[in-house]
Amino acid sequence: MNKKIYFVGIGGAGTSSLARLYIAQGYNVVGSDEGGDGFYTELLKKNKIQVFDKFDINNIPNDVEFVVHSTAFGKENIEIAEFIKRGVKVFSYPQALGNMTKKYTTIAICGTHGKTTTTAMTAYTLLGTGDDVSALVGSIIPKWSGGAKIGTSSRFVIEADEYQDKLKYYYPKVVVLTSIDYDHPDFFENFEVYKDTFKTFIEKIPKDGTLIACIDDSDVNNIVKNFRNSNIITYGENKSSDARIIGTKIENNKQYITVLYKGEKSTLITQMFGIHNARNAVAAWLVGVLFSGDKEKSALGLESFEGVSRRAERKGIYNGAILIDDYAHHPKEVSVSIKAFKQTYKNKKIIVAFHPHTYSRTKALFKDFVDALLLADEIIIIDIYSSAREKKGSISSRDLVQKINETKNVAIYKKTIKDLSLWAKNNINKDDVFVTLGAGDIWKVHELILNN
Repeated sequence: MNKKIYFVGIGGAGTSSLARLYIAQGYNVVGSDEGGDGFYTELLKKNKIQVFDKFDINNIPNDVEFVVHSTAFGKENIEIAEFIKRGVKVFSYPQALGNMTKKYTTIAICGTHGKTTTTAMTAYTLLGTGDDVSALVGSIIPKWSGGAKIGTSSRFVIEADEYQDKLKYYYPKVVVLTSIDYDHPDFFENFEVYKDTFKTFIEKIPKDGTLIACIDDSDVNNIVKNFRNSNIITYGENKSSDARIIGTKIENNKQYITVLYKGEKSTLITQMFGIHNARNAVAAWLVGVLFSGDKEKSALGLESFEGVSRRAERKGIYNGAILIDDYAHHPKEVSVSIKAFKQTYKNKKIIVAFHPHTYSRTKALFKDFVDALLLADEIIIIDIYSSAREKKGSISSRDLVQKINETKNVAIYKKTIKDLSLWAKNNINKDDVFVTLGAGDIWKVHELILNN
């Protein structure tokens, strides 16, 4: 094929995975990015993909067929502007991914929470049934050496992000809807507008397609009740669920989930803890059963899943303390993550280091963040991680610390990741679980703690 694609903003979770998928299909990929934490650009370079560390028109090759750009960048970007000037086709990341979904039987995993884990679980579940699917996940799957799985079957599992209404570009045959909680206030004016995005998306499911939805979430339940398509499978602890979770337990570092589906009990085993991951596991299993009809093989594929980078990821041991990193950056995610850690490590002190992600989210969900963080035994908050799409806001991490301490004096402020690492090295011990939470680059603190 030898067509050359240029990625502007190739260092994102989604764009880097899509780039790898294009390469597997025979394309020649080059890209650029600047700023950010370098988590994904370093991975691309290790896979011998040329990545320019600065936006510059001198980077641009002459033989580019089309351009894919991260939604963090638009026409004001000098490279995108130059491509438009040259008449080269330019697609945003969701547009490019949407074009790819038309070529496959696409299973789209959407919802406010659990998308990444459920997407990866679903791919593993289908692989367990013998279906060599392709998949695109917005994080690193260790066994895949990235977020892309390239398969040979006609099925494609994607993490479908709702931000900036990306969902409108995708063409799914099956949709998994995990949850709906108001998020991305910098784009969605209010909760009703946010919910409408999901309503519109599931209406795109064709008549022979299927919606798999968690009705433990009241807003999901309300959407399901008004869904025009009769092909619906519901799941959760809700007594009305088609696939009902009737029990969970943790043994031998695994979670055992008992689910009642079509009058039969099945036991699912996952290496991921917490009721939220039990729901994610059931959703993935249902996709496997939908396509294969085999409950046992679907369960075996699920059990082989070892987790996603930055999702309750064990990073090591320091001074006897267990180090864990997690991507939770919404109050609901922070809450369920802390609860899961407290359930798993019952005799340990849970110390949470939180990196607020974007000024707009921190301000809009301020009280919810305070309530969620108060579940931890001790809290350290560092400066807000902004994004390329917003300016500095009127809220600060110090405001969170102050508000938390008005209820319980358990929070302190540290300005930087380096400051946090120094605090941790001097304060954590064998009685502690030290957890970093956030969508920014707080994961780097574990390298500073362990490598020095």
